[in-house]
Amino acid sequence: MATNLKFCPQCGAKITATDQTCPRCHTDLRPFREVKQPQAAPAKPKLNLNTLSANPYREGMKRLKAREGSQPTTPKHRWHWPWSKE
Repeated sequence: MATNLKFCPQCGAKITATDQTCPRCHTDLRPFREVKQPQAAPAKPKLNLNTLSANPYREGMKRLKAREGSQPTTPKHRWHWPWSKE
């Protein structure tokens, strides 16, 4: 939305900078003059190309977990294979 309106967005009538409503169609011009502040973009983590080339799946999973921002409520179960030990 522009802050310096010269014409009414509804009917196209010429307006001044001090008009609160359009002289022709009586449209309220205050919402059209509000300046919206741009939202600050969140900082992106730097991409480590060495670790990405070494294990891309693990790096992708790290990004997904960081994006979700929550830890799983259940602990991770580690399988024990008794026949692998001798």
